[in-house]
Amino acid sequence: MTTDKIAFDFLGLHLLEPMALITNWMMSVFSIYAFSNLKLSKNEDVRYWKKFFFWFAVSTFFGGLGHLFFNYFGIQGKFPNWISGILSGYYAGKAIIVNLNDKLLQKKYELFLILKGSSLLLASIATKKFVFVAVDAIITYLIFCGFVAYSLYKKGFVELKYMIFGVLVCVPSIFIFFFKINPHTWLNKDDLSHLLMLSCIVFFFIGAKKRSEIKSLNN
Repeated sequence: MTTDKIAFDFLGLHLLEPMALITNWMMSVFSIYAFSNLKLSKNEDVRYWKKFFFWFAVSTFFGGLGHLFFNYFGIQGKFPNWISGILSGYYAGKAIIVNLNDKLLQKKYELFLILKGSSLLLASIATKKFVFVAVDAIITYLIFCGFVAYSLYKKGFVELKYMIFGVLVCVPSIFIFFFKINPHTWLNKDDLSHLLMLSCIVFFFIGAKKRSEIKSLNN
């Protein structure tokens, strides 16, 4: 039995980390809301943002269960969360790069997304360590929703400033995760990172919503 995590019994089940379940499902519920409230427009990126929120909802739904039922499924119970999390990151990257005028650069970025995501996912599953999934998310959000989005923002894609805000809000979670900053038993590094990530995807939704309201790409 894991001793450094909150354990409790319910209906004869020996469960763990109720806060991880709550914070994961908060993200999942919001992602479902975002997915259902994003209306498709002529902007191709909005279609990818909808896919991002769909897979993010799936990822965080299973993420909560993976924490809760860890005593029964072990680390393998977290694999659905990891796989769908990598997929959501891919679509976040795609949602940004489709706005680039350079089609060759688009293809190079997409190839990078595929190779990065697949290799880090395989590394996570092979080693049974979440750190590779975390690295994938960090690289994707910093490069694509951060730097690439900023370059497009300077070219007139003003709605992408919300993606940049989302990345900035989430940056502290990198240090919280890797330095294992646990403010409280009921608000450990995972819970705090989840809340920051929730703030991040709220900004992503605002940006995607504004993109959906535009009738044509700002080329």
